[in-house]
Amino acid sequence: MIAKYMKKNSFLKTIQSFLLLFLLVNLCFTAQVYAKDLNITEVLYRNHVLSLKHDSFSDIKFKKRIYNDPARLVFDIYDAKLDSPLTFREENITGDISSVRVAQFEANTVRIVCEAKNTIALEKIKIENIGQTLYFKFRVRNVILQDISFQDGDLRIVADGPMVPRTILLDDPERLVLDLIGAELKSVSQEQKIDNGVDESIRISQFETSIVRVVFTGKKTHDREVRISDNEKQIIVIGKEGKSRAREGFTDELTKLAILNEDAKSVTYQISGEKKLHYKFLKLHNPERLVVDFIDHEMNDSFGAEPLAETSMVSDIRFGKATVGRPVTRVVFDLRGSKIEEEFKENSDGTALYIRLKGEASDEEEDQEQDLDIKAINPSKKAIVVIDAGHGGYDYGAIYEGYNEKDINLDVANKVNSYLAQAGVDSYMTRTEDRFISLAERVDISNTVAPKIFVSVHSNAITSNTKMSGLQTYYYSSTGYKLASVIHKQLLKEVKMEDGHVRKSNFFVCKNTRAPSILIEMGFMTNKDELRKLTSDSYQNKLAKAIAEGIIEYLEKY
Repeated sequence: MIAKYMKKNSFLKTIQSFLLLFLLVNLCFTAQVYAKDLNITEVLYRNHVLSLKHDSFSDIKFKKRIYNDPARLVFDIYDAKLDSPLTFREENITGDISSVRVAQFEANTVRIVCEAKNTIALEKIKIENIGQTLYFKFRVRNVILQDISFQDGDLRIVADGPMVPRTILLDDPERLVLDLIGAELKSVSQEQKIDNGVDESIRISQFETSIVRVVFTGKKTHDREVRISDNEKQIIVIGKEGKSRAREGFTDELTKLAILNEDAKSVTYQISGEKKLHYKFLKLHNPERLVVDFIDHEMNDSFGAEPLAETSMVSDIRFGKATVGRPVTRVVFDLRGSKIEEEFKENSDGTALYIRLKGEASDEEEDQEQDLDIKAINPSKKAIVVIDAGHGGYDYGAIYEGYNEKDINLDVANKVNSYLAQAGVDSYMTRTEDRFISLAERVDISNTVAPKIFVSVHSNAITSNTKMSGLQTYYYSSTGYKLASVIHKQLLKEVKMEDGHVRKSNFFVCKNTRAPSILIEMGFMTNKDELRKLTSDSYQNKLAKAIAEGIIEYLEKY
Protein backbone atom coordinates (compact mmCIF):
# COMPACT_ATOMS: atom_id res chain seq x y z
CA MET A 1 0.00 0.00 0.00
CA ILE A 2 2.82 2.37 1.03
CA ALA A 3 4.79 1.48 -2.13
CA LYS A 4 1.72 2.13 -4.27
CA TYR A 5 1.21 5.55 -2.61
CA MET A 6 4.85 6.51 -3.15
CA LYS A 7 4.65 5.60 -6.85
CA LYS A 8 1.50 7.68 -7.22
CA ASN A 9 3.03 10.61 -5.31
CA SER A 10 6.15 10.45 -7.47
CA PHE A 11 4.05 10.50 -10.61
CA LEU A 12 2.13 13.58 -9.35
CA LYS A 13 5.39 15.36 -8.58
CA THR A 14 6.64 14.60 -12.09
CA ILE A 15 3.45 16.07 -13.57
CA GLN A 16 3.72 19.14 -11.35
CA SER A 17 7.36 19.68 -12.36
CA PHE A 18 6.47 19.36 -16.03
CA LEU A 19 3.58 21.86 -15.69
CA LEU A 20 5.81 24.29 -13.79
CA LEU A 21 8.52 24.05 -16.43
CA PHE A 22 5.93 24.55 -19.18
CA LEU A 23 4.55 27.60 -17.39
CA LEU A 24 7.99 29.15 -16.94
CA VAL A 25 8.92 28.57 -20.58
CA ASN A 26 5.60 30.02 -21.68
CA LEU A 27 6.04 33.07 -19.47
CA CYS A 28 9.56 33.67 -20.80
CA PHE A 29 8.33 33.30 -24.36
CA THR A 30 5.43 35.66 -23.68
CA ALA A 31 7.79 38.22 -22.16
CA GLN A 32 10.06 37.99 -25.21
CA VAL A 33 7.11 38.36 -27.58
CA TYR A 34 5.70 41.43 -25.85
CA ALA A 35 8.99 43.11 -24.84
CA LYS A 36 9.62 46.15 -27.02
CA ASP A 37 11.34 49.48 -26.96
CA LEU A 38 9.58 52.51 -25.59
CA ASN A 39 8.90 54.86 -28.52
CA ILE A 40 8.81 58.60 -27.88
CA THR A 41 6.28 59.77 -30.45
CA GLU A 42 6.26 63.52 -29.78
CA VAL A 43 8.40 66.12 -27.99
CA LEU A 44 6.79 69.46 -27.14
CA TYR A 45 7.81 72.46 -25.05
CA ARG A 46 5.24 74.98 -23.92
CA ASN A 47 4.94 77.30 -20.93
CA HIS A 48 7.92 75.97 -19.02
CA VAL A 49 6.85 72.33 -19.45
CA LEU A 50 8.67 69.76 -21.62
CA SER A 51 6.35 66.91 -22.67
CA LEU A 52 7.53 63.59 -24.12
CA LYS A 53 4.66 61.42 -25.33
CA HIS A 54 5.43 57.69 -25.42
CA ASP A 55 3.70 54.37 -26.10
CA SER A 56 4.54 52.52 -22.87
CA PHE A 57 1.80 51.51 -20.42
CA SER A 58 4.34 50.38 -17.81
CA ASP A 59 7.07 52.08 -15.80
CA ILE A 60 9.95 53.55 -17.77
CA LYS A 61 13.60 52.62 -17.16
CA PHE A 62 15.66 55.72 -16.47
CA LYS A 63 18.67 57.17 -14.70
CA LYS A 64 18.85 60.76 -13.43
CA ARG A 65 22.12 62.53 -12.60
CA ILE A 66 23.05 66.12 -11.71
CA TYR A 67 26.56 67.39 -12.51
CA ASN A 68 28.53 70.50 -11.71
CA ASP A 69 30.86 72.64 -13.86
CA PRO A 70 28.80 73.17 -15.93
CA ALA A 71 25.60 72.61 -13.94
CA ARG A 72 23.42 70.16 -15.85
CA LEU A 73 20.81 67.48 -15.27
CA VAL A 74 21.15 64.33 -17.40
CA PHE A 75 18.07 62.08 -17.65
CA ASP A 76 18.60 58.86 -19.63
CA ILE A 77 15.60 56.75 -20.74
CA TYR A 78 16.73 53.20 -21.47
CA ASP A 79 15.27 50.83 -24.11
CA ALA A 80 13.82 53.92 -25.77
CA LYS A 81 13.81 55.43 -29.24
CA LEU A 82 12.82 58.80 -30.69
CA ASP A 83 10.42 58.53 -33.61
CA SER A 84 12.07 61.58 -35.17
CA PRO A 85 15.84 61.55 -35.84
CA LEU A 86 15.99 65.31 -35.22
CA THR A 87 17.40 66.62 -31.96
CA PHE A 88 15.03 68.84 -29.95
CA ARG A 89 16.42 71.98 -28.27
CA GLU A 90 14.79 74.88 -26.42
CA GLU A 91 16.63 77.92 -25.06
CA ASN A 92 15.92 80.41 -22.24
CA ILE A 93 13.69 78.16 -20.13
CA THR A 94 13.72 80.24 -16.93
CA GLY A 95 16.04 82.78 -15.38
CA ASP A 96 18.26 80.02 -13.97
CA ILE A 97 17.68 77.19 -16.47
CA SER A 98 19.30 78.07 -19.79
CA SER A 99 18.35 75.18 -22.09
CA VAL A 100 16.90 71.70 -22.48
CA ARG A 101 17.83 69.18 -25.19
CA VAL A 102 16.39 65.81 -26.21
CA ALA A 103 18.31 63.42 -28.48
CA GLN A 104 18.91 59.77 -29.33
CA PHE A 105 22.11 59.37 -27.30
CA GLU A 106 22.77 55.71 -28.12
CA ALA A 107 20.91 53.06 -30.10
CA ASN A 108 18.51 52.34 -27.23
CA THR A 109 18.93 55.39 -25.00
CA VAL A 110 17.16 58.74 -25.25
CA ARG A 111 18.91 61.50 -23.29
CA ILE A 112 17.40 64.71 -21.90
CA VAL A 113 19.91 67.35 -20.77
CA CYS A 114 18.95 70.49 -18.83
CA GLU A 115 21.63 73.14 -18.34
CA ALA A 116 21.41 75.81 -15.64
CA LYS A 117 23.35 78.45 -13.75
CA ASN A 118 23.46 76.26 -10.65
CA THR A 119 22.48 72.83 -9.41
CA ILE A 120 19.85 74.26 -7.03
CA ALA A 121 17.69 75.22 -10.03
CA LEU A 122 18.10 71.72 -11.47
CA GLU A 123 17.01 70.07 -8.23
CA LYS A 124 13.73 72.01 -8.38
CA ILE A 125 12.74 70.53 -11.76
CA LYS A 126 9.70 68.32 -11.24
CA ILE A 127 9.69 65.16 -13.39
CA GLU A 128 6.48 63.10 -13.67
CA ASN A 129 5.32 60.21 -15.82
CA ILE A 130 1.54 60.61 -16.14
CA GLY A 131 -0.32 58.18 -18.37
CA GLN A 132 1.76 57.99 -21.52
CA THR A 133 3.52 61.34 -21.16
CA LEU A 134 6.72 62.22 -19.33
CA TYR A 135 6.71 65.81 -18.04
CA PHE A 136 9.63 68.03 -17.06
CA LYS A 137 8.17 71.01 -15.18
CA PHE A 138 10.62 73.90 -14.94
CA ARG A 139 8.35 76.48 -13.33
CA VAL A 140 7.80 76.03 -9.60
CA ARG A 141 4.48 77.93 -9.34
CA ASN A 142 1.26 76.50 -10.78
CA VAL A 143 -0.95 78.73 -12.88
CA ILE A 144 -4.24 79.54 -11.11
CA LEU A 145 -7.58 79.12 -12.90
CA GLN A 146 -9.32 82.46 -12.39
CA ASP A 147 -12.62 81.75 -14.11
CA ILE A 148 -14.51 78.74 -15.46
CA SER A 149 -17.74 79.43 -17.35
CA PHE A 150 -20.17 77.33 -19.38
CA GLN A 151 -22.35 79.13 -21.91
CA ASP A 152 -24.16 78.09 -25.11
CA GLY A 153 -22.60 74.64 -24.85
CA ASP A 154 -19.01 75.91 -24.71
CA LEU A 155 -16.67 75.66 -21.71
CA ARG A 156 -14.27 78.58 -21.29
CA ILE A 157 -11.33 78.53 -18.84
CA VAL A 158 -9.24 81.61 -17.94
CA ALA A 159 -5.96 81.41 -15.99
CA ASP A 160 -3.46 83.92 -14.63
CA GLY A 161 -0.68 82.44 -16.76
CA PRO A 162 -0.10 80.29 -19.84
CA MET A 163 -1.70 76.82 -19.65
CA VAL A 164 -0.42 73.45 -20.88
CA PRO A 165 -3.36 71.29 -22.05
CA ARG A 166 -3.38 67.55 -22.68
CA THR A 167 -6.38 65.80 -24.24
CA ILE A 168 -7.38 62.12 -24.26
CA LEU A 169 -10.33 60.49 -26.07
CA LEU A 170 -11.83 57.40 -24.39
CA ASP A 171 -14.66 54.99 -25.22
CA ASP A 172 -17.24 52.95 -23.26
CA PRO A 173 -18.58 55.44 -22.37
CA GLU A 174 -17.39 58.14 -24.77
CA ARG A 175 -15.28 60.68 -22.90
CA LEU A 176 -13.00 63.62 -23.60
CA VAL A 177 -10.42 64.16 -20.86
CA LEU A 178 -8.74 67.58 -20.69
CA ASP A 179 -5.80 67.83 -18.28
CA LEU A 180 -4.26 71.21 -17.51
CA ILE A 181 -0.67 70.46 -16.50
CA GLY A 182 0.91 72.73 -13.88
CA ALA A 183 -2.44 74.27 -12.92
CA GLU A 184 -4.65 74.48 -9.86
CA LEU A 185 -8.15 75.70 -9.06
CA LYS A 186 -8.56 79.11 -7.46
CA SER A 187 -11.03 77.72 -4.94
CA VAL A 188 -12.77 74.50 -3.97
CA SER A 189 -16.03 75.91 -5.34
CA GLN A 190 -14.66 75.52 -8.88
CA GLU A 191 -14.85 71.76 -8.47
CA GLN A 192 -18.23 71.04 -10.02
CA LYS A 193 -20.36 68.85 -12.25
CA ILE A 194 -22.23 70.49 -15.15
CA ASP A 195 -25.25 68.91 -16.84
CA ASN A 196 -25.33 70.03 -20.46
CA GLY A 197 -28.86 68.71 -21.02
CA VAL A 198 -27.93 66.90 -24.26
CA ASP A 199 -26.86 63.60 -22.79
CA GLU A 200 -23.56 65.09 -21.71
CA SER A 201 -22.02 65.84 -18.31
CA ILE A 202 -18.87 67.82 -17.49
CA ARG A 203 -16.88 67.24 -14.31
CA ILE A 204 -14.13 69.65 -13.16
CA SER A 205 -11.75 68.67 -10.36
CA GLN A 206 -8.26 69.06 -8.91
CA PHE A 207 -6.99 65.69 -10.13
CA GLU A 208 -3.51 66.04 -8.62
CA THR A 209 -1.58 68.82 -6.88
CA SER A 210 -0.55 70.35 -10.20
CA ILE A 211 -3.19 68.95 -12.59
CA VAL A 212 -6.75 70.19 -13.11
CA ARG A 213 -8.87 67.57 -14.90
CA VAL A 214 -11.99 68.25 -16.95
CA VAL A 215 -13.97 65.19 -18.12
CA PHE A 216 -16.70 65.42 -20.77
CA THR A 217 -18.92 62.32 -20.82
CA GLY A 218 -21.60 61.67 -23.45
CA LYS A 219 -22.29 60.84 -27.07
CA LYS A 220 -21.20 64.24 -28.43
CA THR A 221 -17.91 64.55 -26.53
CA HIS A 222 -15.79 63.23 -29.41
CA ASP A 223 -17.11 66.06 -31.58
CA ARG A 224 -15.68 68.66 -29.25
CA GLU A 225 -12.52 70.61 -30.03
CA VAL A 226 -10.02 72.23 -27.67
CA ARG A 227 -8.67 75.65 -28.68
CA ILE A 228 -6.13 77.81 -26.86
CA SER A 229 -5.82 81.58 -27.22
CA ASP A 230 -2.84 83.50 -28.56
CA ASN A 231 -1.49 84.30 -25.07
CA GLU A 232 -2.36 80.74 -23.93
CA LYS A 233 -4.22 82.08 -20.89
CA GLN A 234 -7.64 81.07 -22.25
CA ILE A 235 -8.95 77.68 -23.34
CA ILE A 236 -12.29 77.07 -24.98
CA VAL A 237 -13.80 73.61 -25.50
CA ILE A 238 -16.38 73.74 -28.27
CA GLY A 239 -18.64 71.38 -30.17
CA LYS A 240 -19.55 71.33 -33.86
CA GLU A 241 -22.36 73.85 -33.41
CA GLY A 242 -20.07 76.32 -31.64
CA LYS A 243 -17.01 76.24 -33.87
CA SER A 244 -17.91 79.19 -36.08
CA ARG A 245 -18.64 81.60 -33.23
CA ALA A 246 -15.63 80.45 -31.17
CA ARG A 247 -13.02 81.13 -33.83
CA GLU A 248 -12.58 84.81 -33.01
CA GLY A 249 -9.48 85.34 -30.87
CA PHE A 250 -8.37 81.71 -31.03
CA THR A 251 -7.26 81.02 -34.57
CA ASP A 252 -7.10 82.63 -37.99
CA GLU A 253 -6.67 81.28 -41.49
CA LEU A 254 -3.90 81.40 -44.05
CA THR A 255 -5.50 82.18 -47.39
CA LYS A 256 -2.76 82.43 -50.00
CA LEU A 257 0.59 80.86 -50.98
CA ALA A 258 1.96 82.09 -54.29
CA ILE A 259 5.07 83.21 -56.19
CA LEU A 260 5.02 86.99 -56.34
CA ASN A 261 7.93 87.44 -58.74
CA GLU A 262 11.01 85.60 -59.99
CA ASP A 263 14.17 86.44 -61.87
CA ALA A 264 17.50 84.74 -62.55
CA LYS A 265 18.94 85.62 -59.15
CA SER A 266 15.98 85.51 -56.75
CA VAL A 267 12.38 84.46 -56.14
CA THR A 268 9.79 86.05 -53.84
CA TYR A 269 6.92 84.10 -52.25
CA GLN A 270 3.80 85.65 -50.74
CA ILE A 271 1.92 84.12 -47.81
CA SER A 272 -1.27 85.91 -46.74
CA GLY A 273 -3.79 85.51 -43.94
CA GLU A 274 -7.00 86.95 -42.58
CA LYS A 275 -5.27 88.91 -39.84
CA LYS A 276 -1.76 89.85 -38.72
CA LEU A 277 0.62 86.92 -39.15
CA HIS A 278 2.62 85.62 -36.20
CA TYR A 279 5.52 83.51 -37.41
CA LYS A 280 8.89 82.00 -36.53
CA PHE A 281 11.50 80.57 -38.87
CA LEU A 282 14.64 78.46 -38.82
CA LYS A 283 17.18 77.06 -41.28
CA LEU A 284 17.91 73.33 -41.40
CA HIS A 285 20.80 71.62 -43.17
CA ASN A 286 21.61 68.34 -44.87
CA PRO A 287 19.32 68.78 -46.75
CA GLU A 288 18.97 72.55 -46.84
CA ARG A 289 15.52 73.82 -45.77
CA LEU A 290 13.84 77.03 -44.67
CA VAL A 291 11.05 76.30 -42.17
CA VAL A 292 8.41 78.94 -41.37
CA ASP A 293 5.84 78.30 -38.61
CA PHE A 294 2.66 80.40 -38.47
CA ILE A 295 1.35 80.47 -34.90
CA ASP A 296 -2.44 80.30 -34.34
CA HIS A 297 -3.08 80.03 -38.08
CA GLU A 298 -4.74 77.22 -39.98
CA MET A 299 -4.93 76.73 -43.74
CA ASN A 300 -8.18 77.27 -45.57
CA ASP A 301 -9.06 75.30 -48.71
CA SER A 302 -7.50 77.84 -51.08
CA PHE A 303 -4.08 77.91 -49.39
CA GLY A 304 -1.63 76.11 -51.66
CA ALA A 305 -4.46 74.76 -53.81
CA GLU A 306 -2.59 75.71 -56.99
CA PRO A 307 0.70 73.77 -57.33
CA LEU A 308 3.78 76.00 -57.48
CA ALA A 309 6.45 75.45 -60.09
CA GLU A 310 10.05 74.71 -59.15
CA THR A 311 12.38 77.71 -59.15
CA SER A 312 16.12 78.23 -59.32
CA MET A 313 16.14 78.59 -55.51
CA VAL A 314 13.48 76.10 -54.36
CA SER A 315 12.92 72.53 -55.52
CA ASP A 316 9.72 71.92 -53.52
CA ILE A 317 7.36 73.48 -50.97
CA ARG A 318 5.55 71.43 -48.31
CA PHE A 319 3.05 72.56 -45.72
CA GLY A 320 0.78 71.12 -43.06
CA LYS A 321 -0.35 71.29 -39.44
CA ALA A 322 2.68 71.21 -37.17
CA THR A 323 1.19 70.62 -33.70
CA VAL A 324 -1.91 69.27 -32.02
CA GLY A 325 -3.98 71.61 -29.82
CA ARG A 326 -2.69 75.07 -30.62
CA PRO A 327 -2.97 75.65 -34.39
CA VAL A 328 0.41 75.99 -36.07
CA THR A 329 0.86 75.75 -39.84
CA ARG A 330 4.35 74.85 -41.02
CA VAL A 331 5.63 75.78 -44.48
CA VAL A 332 8.91 74.14 -45.59
CA PHE A 333 10.96 75.41 -48.53
CA ASP A 334 13.41 72.81 -49.89
CA LEU A 335 16.40 74.94 -50.93
CA ARG A 336 18.71 74.11 -53.79
CA GLY A 337 21.91 75.02 -51.98
CA SER A 338 23.55 76.07 -48.73
CA LYS A 339 24.35 79.59 -49.94
CA ILE A 340 20.78 80.81 -50.37
CA GLU A 341 19.82 83.75 -48.16
CA GLU A 342 16.34 84.71 -47.03
CA GLU A 343 14.73 88.12 -46.52
CA PHE A 344 11.40 88.71 -44.76
CA LYS A 345 9.14 91.71 -45.31
CA GLU A 346 5.53 92.40 -44.29
CA ASN A 347 2.85 94.64 -45.69
CA SER A 348 1.57 97.60 -43.66
CA ASP A 349 -0.95 95.69 -41.54
CA GLY A 350 1.08 92.48 -41.26
CA THR A 351 -1.47 90.28 -43.05
CA ALA A 352 0.98 89.39 -45.84
CA LEU A 353 4.53 88.07 -45.56
CA TYR A 354 6.98 88.30 -48.47
CA ILE A 355 9.86 85.82 -48.39
CA ARG A 356 12.65 86.61 -50.85
CA LEU A 357 15.23 83.90 -51.51
CA LYS A 358 18.42 84.81 -53.30
CA GLY A 359 21.63 83.02 -54.16
CA GLU A 360 24.73 84.08 -52.22
CA ALA A 361 27.57 85.18 -54.50
CA SER A 362 30.89 84.43 -52.77
CA ASP A 363 33.06 87.49 -52.21
CA GLU A 364 36.10 85.27 -51.75
CA GLU A 365 36.64 84.03 -55.28
CA GLU A 366 40.36 84.18 -54.75
CA ASP A 367 39.96 81.40 -52.22
CA GLN A 368 39.05 79.02 -55.01
CA GLU A 369 42.67 79.14 -56.07
CA GLN A 370 44.18 79.31 -52.59
CA ASP A 371 47.34 77.35 -51.87
CA LEU A 372 46.28 74.26 -49.93
CA ASP A 373 49.81 72.93 -49.50
CA ILE A 374 51.54 73.21 -46.15
CA LYS A 375 55.24 72.84 -45.40
CA ALA A 376 56.43 69.64 -43.74
CA ILE A 377 57.61 69.80 -40.13
CA ASN A 378 61.26 69.27 -39.25
CA PRO A 379 61.36 65.49 -38.53
CA SER A 380 63.31 66.08 -35.33
CA LYS A 381 60.48 68.27 -33.97
CA LYS A 382 57.63 65.83 -34.58
CA ALA A 383 55.28 65.40 -31.63
CA ILE A 384 51.73 64.34 -30.82
CA VAL A 385 49.06 67.05 -30.90
CA VAL A 386 45.46 66.81 -29.61
CA ILE A 387 42.81 68.71 -31.59
CA ASP A 388 39.54 69.24 -29.74
CA ALA A 389 36.36 70.16 -31.67
CA GLY A 390 34.18 71.99 -29.13
CA HIS A 391 30.66 70.79 -28.26
CA GLY A 392 28.98 67.92 -30.19
CA GLY A 393 25.99 65.60 -30.14
CA TYR A 394 23.13 67.06 -28.14
CA ASP A 395 25.44 69.89 -27.01
CA TYR A 396 24.96 72.24 -29.97
CA GLY A 397 26.96 75.17 -28.63
CA ALA A 398 25.77 78.46 -30.12
CA ILE A 399 22.93 78.34 -32.68
CA TYR A 400 22.30 81.21 -35.09
CA GLU A 401 20.37 81.41 -38.36
CA GLY A 402 20.08 77.62 -38.39
CA TYR A 403 23.82 77.01 -38.06
CA ASN A 404 25.21 75.00 -35.14
CA GLU A 405 28.52 75.84 -33.51
CA LYS A 406 29.31 72.15 -33.02
CA ASP A 407 29.27 71.62 -36.82
CA ILE A 408 31.53 74.59 -37.58
CA ASN A 409 33.99 73.51 -34.89
CA LEU A 410 34.15 69.94 -36.22
CA ASP A 411 34.57 71.06 -39.83
CA VAL A 412 37.54 73.27 -38.96
CA ALA A 413 39.06 70.69 -36.58
CA ASN A 414 38.91 68.01 -39.27
CA LYS A 415 40.64 70.36 -41.70
CA VAL A 416 43.35 71.16 -39.13
CA ASN A 417 43.86 67.43 -38.65
CA SER A 418 44.25 66.95 -42.42
CA TYR A 419 46.79 69.77 -42.72
CA LEU A 420 48.83 68.39 -39.82
CA ALA A 421 48.82 64.90 -41.38
CA GLN A 422 50.01 66.44 -44.65
CA ALA A 423 52.84 68.18 -42.75
CA GLY A 424 53.87 64.96 -40.98
CA VAL A 425 52.52 65.86 -37.53
CA ASP A 426 50.85 63.09 -35.49
CA SER A 427 47.52 64.47 -34.30
CA TYR A 428 44.71 62.96 -32.24
CA MET A 429 41.12 64.30 -32.26
CA THR A 430 38.85 64.14 -29.22
CA ARG A 431 35.91 63.60 -31.60
CA THR A 432 35.73 62.95 -35.33
CA GLU A 433 31.95 62.83 -35.55
CA ASP A 434 28.85 64.53 -34.18
CA ARG A 435 28.72 63.04 -30.69
CA PHE A 436 28.71 64.39 -27.14
CA ILE A 437 31.90 64.29 -25.07
CA SER A 438 32.00 65.87 -21.62
CA LEU A 439 34.69 68.37 -20.66
CA ALA A 440 36.14 65.86 -18.20
CA GLU A 441 36.34 63.21 -20.94
CA ARG A 442 38.20 65.62 -23.23
CA VAL A 443 40.75 66.25 -20.49
CA ASP A 444 41.07 62.51 -19.78
CA ILE A 445 41.65 61.80 -23.47
CA SER A 446 44.40 64.42 -23.67
CA ASN A 447 46.11 63.36 -20.45
CA THR A 448 46.03 59.72 -21.59
CA VAL A 449 47.49 60.53 -25.02
CA ALA A 450 50.10 62.81 -23.36
CA PRO A 451 50.52 65.22 -26.32
CA LYS A 452 52.98 68.05 -26.71
CA ILE A 453 50.06 70.53 -27.00
CA PHE A 454 46.24 70.64 -26.78
CA VAL A 455 44.19 72.94 -29.08
CA SER A 456 40.43 73.38 -28.65
CA VAL A 457 38.45 74.90 -31.55
CA HIS A 458 35.32 77.00 -30.87
CA SER A 459 33.13 79.72 -32.37
CA ASN A 460 32.12 82.74 -30.31
CA ALA A 461 28.72 84.38 -29.66
CA ILE A 462 27.39 87.40 -27.79
CA THR A 463 23.70 88.18 -28.21
CA SER A 464 23.93 91.60 -26.55
CA ASN A 465 26.28 92.95 -29.24
CA THR A 466 25.80 91.54 -32.73
CA LYS A 467 28.52 93.84 -34.10
CA MET A 468 31.24 92.22 -31.97
CA SER A 469 33.77 90.43 -34.18
CA GLY A 470 37.26 89.07 -34.29
CA LEU A 471 39.62 86.39 -33.03
CA GLN A 472 40.07 85.58 -29.35
CA THR A 473 42.55 82.98 -28.08
CA TYR A 474 42.45 81.78 -24.46
CA TYR A 475 45.08 80.17 -22.23
CA TYR A 476 45.50 79.35 -18.52
CA SER A 477 49.16 78.52 -17.83
CA SER A 478 52.37 80.28 -18.84
CA THR A 479 53.15 77.49 -21.33
CA GLY A 480 49.65 77.91 -22.71
CA TYR A 481 50.36 81.63 -23.21
CA LYS A 482 53.33 80.86 -25.46
CA LEU A 483 51.21 78.49 -27.57
CA ALA A 484 48.31 80.96 -27.75
CA SER A 485 50.59 83.82 -28.81
CA VAL A 486 52.14 81.87 -31.69
CA ILE A 487 48.86 80.54 -33.14
CA HIS A 488 46.96 83.81 -32.58
CA LYS A 489 49.63 85.74 -34.46
CA GLN A 490 49.59 83.25 -37.36
CA LEU A 491 45.79 83.45 -37.65
CA LEU A 492 45.83 87.26 -37.79
CA LYS A 493 48.56 87.14 -40.43
CA GLU A 494 46.89 84.57 -42.72
CA VAL A 495 43.17 85.26 -42.24
CA LYS A 496 43.30 89.02 -41.61
CA MET A 497 40.55 89.26 -39.01
CA GLU A 498 40.02 91.73 -36.19
CA ASP A 499 42.31 91.20 -33.21
CA GLY A 500 40.35 90.21 -30.10
CA HIS A 501 43.64 89.54 -28.28
CA VAL A 502 45.14 86.66 -26.33
CA ARG A 503 43.32 86.32 -23.01
CA LYS A 504 43.73 84.35 -19.80
CA SER A 505 40.74 82.30 -18.62
CA ASN A 506 40.05 79.27 -16.46
CA PHE A 507 38.26 77.27 -19.15
CA PHE A 508 37.97 73.71 -17.86
CA VAL A 509 40.00 72.10 -20.66
CA CYS A 510 42.77 74.70 -20.44
CA LYS A 511 42.98 74.52 -16.65
CA ASN A 512 42.94 70.74 -16.29
CA THR A 513 44.89 69.48 -19.31
CA ARG A 514 48.54 68.75 -18.41
CA ALA A 515 49.93 69.76 -21.80
CA PRO A 516 50.14 73.43 -22.88
CA SER A 517 46.52 74.14 -23.80
CA ILE A 518 44.56 76.84 -25.59
CA LEU A 519 40.99 77.51 -26.70
CA ILE A 520 40.50 79.39 -29.97
CA GLU A 521 37.31 81.42 -30.59
CA MET A 522 37.50 81.73 -34.39
CA GLY A 523 34.88 84.47 -34.78
CA PHE A 524 31.39 85.52 -33.67
CA MET A 525 28.38 83.61 -34.95
CA THR A 526 26.22 86.49 -33.70
CA ASN A 527 27.93 88.76 -36.24
CA LYS A 528 26.19 88.15 -39.57
CA ASP A 529 29.31 88.76 -41.68
CA GLU A 530 31.49 86.50 -39.57
CA LEU A 531 28.82 83.79 -39.47
CA ARG A 532 28.73 83.80 -43.27
CA LYS A 533 32.50 83.39 -43.33
CA LEU A 534 32.60 80.72 -40.63
CA THR A 535 30.18 78.59 -42.64
CA SER A 536 32.16 79.01 -45.86
CA ASP A 537 34.30 76.01 -46.85
CA SER A 538 37.04 78.18 -48.29
CA TYR A 539 37.21 80.39 -45.18
CA GLN A 540 37.35 77.29 -42.98
CA ASN A 541 40.31 76.09 -45.05
CA LYS A 542 42.09 79.39 -44.35
CA LEU A 543 41.44 79.12 -40.62
CA ALA A 544 42.52 75.48 -40.48
CA LYS A 545 45.71 76.05 -42.43
CA ALA A 546 46.69 79.02 -40.24
CA ILE A 547 46.07 77.01 -37.06
CA ALA A 548 48.11 74.10 -38.42
CA GLU A 549 50.96 76.44 -39.43
CA GLY A 550 50.89 78.00 -35.95
CA ILE A 551 51.10 74.55 -34.37
CA ILE A 552 54.08 73.62 -36.54
CA GLU A 553 55.82 76.92 -35.72
CA TYR A 554 55.35 76.30 -31.99
CA LEU A 555 56.61 72.70 -32.18
CA GLU A 556 59.73 73.79 -34.08
CA LYS A 557 60.35 76.76 -31.77
CA TYR A 558 59.73 75.14 -28.40
